[in-house]
Parts: sequence; C-alpha cells; structure tokens
Amino acid sequence: MFRCATYCIEADGGHFNRSVKVPIKPRVTLNGSSLEYVADLKFLGIYTTETLNWNIHLQSLVYKLSKVSFMIKTLKETLSPYMIRHIYFTKFQAILRSGILLWGGIKGDSSIRVFKIQKRVVRLLSGVSLRTSCKQLFKKLNILTMASLYILEVTCFIRKNCKLLEQNSQVHQHDTRRKLDMHVQMKSTEIYKKKCNKYGHESI
Repeated sequence: MFRCATYCIEADGGHFNRSVKVPIKPRVTLNGSSLEYVADLKFLGIYTTETLNWNIHLQSLVYKLSKVSFMIKTLKETLSPYMIRHIYFTKFQAILRSGILLWGGIKGDSSIRVFKIQKRVVRLLSGVSLRTSCKQLFKKLNILTMASLYILEVTCFIRKNCKLLEQNSQVHQHDTRRKLDMHVQMKSTEIYKKKCNKYGHESI
C-alpha cells in the first residue's frame, strides 16, 4: 500500500497539533516505461482505492445487481419459480458473494443499498408487495442475507487458515479458558477492526 507523509500546519502564532497526510506516489517502471499512478484500480473484478475505501466497488456492485434484479423481474412471468430461484443463486448471489470477504464488514449507505436490492429480489421471488417484511421470506426461500453470506465466508476463511493463525497459547503461557482461541492483536485503526480475522474471532 502507499505510505503517507505527515506535515504540520504552521500558523503565525506557532504550530497546530493537527497534521495533514499526503499520499506518497511511488514511481514504478516496467521494461523502461513509467506506469501511470491511479487512485483506484480494478483487479480480478474488485475495485480497490489508495484509501482502502470500498465505495467505488459497492457502486459497481449495485449496478450489476440491479441489472440482475431487472432480469428476474422480467422473466418471472415466463419461467417457473424453480428456474427463477436458480437464476438468483447462479447470477445474483454469485455476484453478491464475490469478494464479500473484503468489503462485507463495511458499514454505510453503499452497503445498505446493496442489501436493499437483495430484499427487493427476495420480495420478487416470493411475489409479495414492496412493503412486506423480508425476515420470514429469507427463511422460507432458504436464502442467506448479505450479512449471513459475509459470516459464512469469514467462517470458511478462518476454518481453512486456522493452522496459519496464531493462538493465545503462543503469545502467553497462562492456562486460561481462551488459550486455544485465535489471538487478535489490539489495534486502534478502523481498517484493522474491520479485518475478517478479527471479525471471525468475534463471530466464532
């Protein structure tokens, strides 16, 4: 990731304590040609930014899911309920689940919009009005909510990589009830708090 240089703002009466972080743009060359610096990049279908903000990716996700939602709405009167449900899992949920391990723990308006689209599609599958509560509809259709999909991905990730993660017994020698639990370092940054490792420790 890119480093940030910190500068102190100087005033007539002295120095403020507030600092301004300016990203350092590295110069990267490939085969003698300089690569252009970009603030955001799409790699393997995932949009990443220099500030580790997932808003651009979620905006793209909203666009893709809206297209699938319209397709389901159009085909609902033509295809059988079985086929429509199959389209949901192969198209909608596949797009929703892709990369959710990275952005699933982010809270904000963008993630709320994604969940609203999922609820809209669930109502379409159930044939109910837009004001109907989706809580029982998810259970009836046996469909996981966006939050549940994230928890599932985190659980699978922790299960697959549990041998590579540090346990509390490797950090201290105290015979506690939590000695076999995954060790999570205490950090104050919001980015670290949203890591799937930390979330997985709290969820499992």
